[in-house]
Amino acid sequence: MEKSKTNSIDDYLNRFTMIVGDVNSGKTALTQKILVDFCNFFEGRVTVVDLAPDIDRSDQAGKDLRHAVGGRLHVPGSGNVDYYHAWINAPRLIARDEKHAEPLAAKNKNTIEVLFEKALRKKTDALFVNDCSLYLHAGSPVQFLEWIHSFKTAVVNGYFGGFFGESSISTRERAGMEYLIHHCDRLIRK
Repeated sequence: MEKSKTNSIDDYLNRFTMIVGDVNSGKTALTQKILVDFCNFFEGRVTVVDLAPDIDRSDQAGKDLRHAVGGRLHVPGSGNVDYYHAWINAPRLIARDEKHAEPLAAKNKNTIEVLFEKALRKKTDALFVNDCSLYLHAGSPVQFLEWIHSFKTAVVNGYFGGFFGESSISTRERAGMEYLIHHCDRLIRK
């Protein structure tokens, strides 16, 4: 039996899907594949909020961070996608210590809230979020879930692992991710 064109997106329609895993586990790659399928077979409009961190070489403090984090989503040449991204820091990777990481996380929270304000002004049918855990370093998981529920369909990925160890940011992030996991319709662990 031949697979229909829409079967590739049917499992994601009208639900909130969470994709979680450790660093470099394939979360962004899977999200990218699903986004491509939506661009090819979905008849509605899609909002992409890409929170993948940007790492400036001057912030690396001698660390080789090229393989430490995933990348951004690439939007196929489709006219049905609204893409939102702004400079997002990777607090635990670039900060000297936790005291230095906290203001970076707070700045990210504010930047991400502005991105969502813009994204929510234009009503679309599906939401894709790359690296939601960056918001949860300092932001409210309850607020994030409200944003997700503004869309019929949501595919959201985020870090949920042990790579970064313990810190106040990691503790808030883990609690926020557990909250979202508890409220999602479908969970994919990578």
